[in-house]
Amino acid sequence: MLRPLGALIISLAASAALGLPLADDTPAADAKKLPAVAEAAADQDQIPLAIRLPPGFKVKKRGKFTLYCKTDTPLGTRFKSETCYDEPNMRAYMLALLENKVDVDRVRNICSNPCVCGQPETC
Repeated sequence: MLRPLGALIISLAASAALGLPLADDTPAADAKKLPAVAEAAADQDQIPLAIRLPPGFKVKKRGKFTLYCKTDTPLGTRFKSETCYDEPNMRAYMLALLENKVDVDRVRNICSNPCVCGQPETC
């Protein structure tokens, strides 16, 4: 218990001593990191959310609120559960899906060549 806590404290102290930022949550930093995601997100803001829902989501009305719900079975159980998001949270969920897709595509492009992936015997 004490070793992981000590390692965490040492790493935080080292980053503070070196003046390294712990996290950069500015929107400009996000746009610099993933320009493709920022461009795609700007294009998708013009399309209505109900038209471009990910597979499995359905629009539900609960009083004056519009929710986007998905029914799935969590790992380790046989009981189905329903997860619902309102519009801002659904946009954030879709942006996270897009970021993951860009990351996977980037990794595939880098490691599509066996010479780059550390397998020189196949070159």
